Amino acid sequence: MTEMDHLIMKETIARMGLEQLYPAFNRAFAVESAAVEIELGSLTTGKMDNKDLEREDLLIGFTHLVENGLRHFDLTKQRAAEIVKHIVEKYGNLRRKPNAEETVLIRSLTNELLSPENLQHVTTLSDGMEWVTRIQTVNEEYNALYDARNEENNGTHTTTSLEAREIMNPCYNAIVRRINALAEVNGEANYISFINQLNGVIEDMKTTLTVQQTARNKQAQQNTIKVG
Repeated sequence: MTEMDHLIMKETIARMGLEQLYPAFNRAFAVESAAVEIELGSLTTGKMDNKDLEREDLLIGFTHLVENGLRHFDLTKQRAAEIVKHIVEKYGNLRRKPNAEETVLIRSLTNELLSPENLQHVTTLSDGMEWVTRIQTVNEEYNALYDARNEENNGTHTTTSLEAREIMNPCYNAIVRRINALAEVNGEANYISFINQLNGVIEDMKTTLTVQQTARNKQAQQNTIKVG
């Protein structure tokens, strides 16, 4: 959005036909910028991000532990893994949940796994108890950081970057639709520079995100338990 704003100002609002749309975009941009600045400037947020990655790596590792149990030569361990897998699957893909919801679901999952009726199945799996208690610990550490950041930001800013993006997206999409329509009606000459530059920024961002995701996947593979 920062690059988008720079491009609009560079190309001039009037020449791009954005006199009516830019004020709403500018207000939304200010809200999002403030939210991002506060979150990036928070040491607690950085710790939260690291702790979130740690608990996600643990979830991946535990999933592989269960999958390995399903293939174990010991039928007792196979049966235990089947029961544990059934419990885990009830909660869905936790890593795709919003962070706050993920915290609550992980707490419920670990409590259920460590309940008297299920604890025997967890302990039957090699290091199963250690994995579940570690996930539980890291999850609560994340929750403590989450509460600390809320206290840190209390009275300063109440809009998160995700909430700000929900405000921003309609403004951004309206501008994109307007420019595409004008380019079709008036020809691309007055708009091709803006379009090419914005598309270039989008492609650069896609590349950056792909590199980051590849690095995360590689780290997840390194944390996978290999048996046999």
